[in-house]
Amino acid sequence: MPLASALGLGMLAGARLYATVFVVGLLLRFEWIALPAAWQHASVLADTRVLIASGIACAIEFVADKIPWLDSAWDSVHTFIRPIGAALMATSLFSSLEPAYQVVLFLLAGGMAFTGHSAKAATRLAVNHSPEPFSNIALSLGEDALVAGGLYLLVKHPWIMGAIALAFLALFAWFAPRTFRALRAEGTALLALLKHWVGADPRPKLTVEQEQRLANHSAGPDPWRIFAAIAGGEVKGLRNSVGTLCLSGNKAVFFCRRWHRLVEREFAPFVAIEAVHGFLLDGLVMDGADGRRLRFDLLAGQLERARDLGR
Repeated sequence: MPLASALGLGMLAGARLYATVFVVGLLLRFEWIALPAAWQHASVLADTRVLIASGIACAIEFVADKIPWLDSAWDSVHTFIRPIGAALMATSLFSSLEPAYQVVLFLLAGGMAFTGHSAKAATRLAVNHSPEPFSNIALSLGEDALVAGGLYLLVKHPWIMGAIALAFLALFAWFAPRTFRALRAEGTALLALLKHWVGADPRPKLTVEQEQRLANHSAGPDPWRIFAAIAGGEVKGLRNSVGTLCLSGNKAVFFCRRWHRLVEREFAPFVAIEAVHGFLLDGLVMDGADGRRLRFDLLAGQLERARDLGR
């Protein structure tokens, strides 16, 4: 039972750490439903100070999680907080076990929480590219309901919750490469925003290899303009890849690295270009001469230079 509980606890904490801590603390404090015997001694979660802190954090997260791009920034900040919190919860709940078992559960809960957090953050990053906020709100409310139902299963039927967590882990392994590309893109975007706030120059530098390859492409009437960018979903095979976008006239070349190998992609001449302001990422939308529409997300601090292209 502790093994299944640790897996389920990690999965739920990866999505909603503060809500998990707050609800488990309330259950321990007021004994609203019968709890497993192994949980009864974890009184620290029912401490008034812990309940107040987790309750306030839960309320903040409830709101922040429903605002486009703010939810992604919130997830970035909690990349390590959620796994560590889940691991500490598991240690607290099962502190009566032998030290070796505590270490195993600590690692399982933390690893499972990181998996749940990664899947959640990658999903939010994809949803944030939609122009309306309702999908964020619906997804967030769905996660709230999932955590509520998961906590009930965790208390009453821990083996069922453990089986669900294992199934989720298997599914995550299948999508792991895409997920970690999305997380890398999110982390890069947040770091660029912080650098922009302190006045750092956002313009990227081309490597020698990139300069050599770019020389093989015929430039337009203007010199190449270089942007640090993230490929959007329309860029087949390179979605969420962080790289360098080079523009000249109506030509575009994108460089990125996949499996430590430099990849370049030249796009059909575009007939229109538009820069769109965003919160964590700005957008650059290009209408190709072949009718395709491509979107790249620009790291913070490059919007004005991008707007000059459309004038």
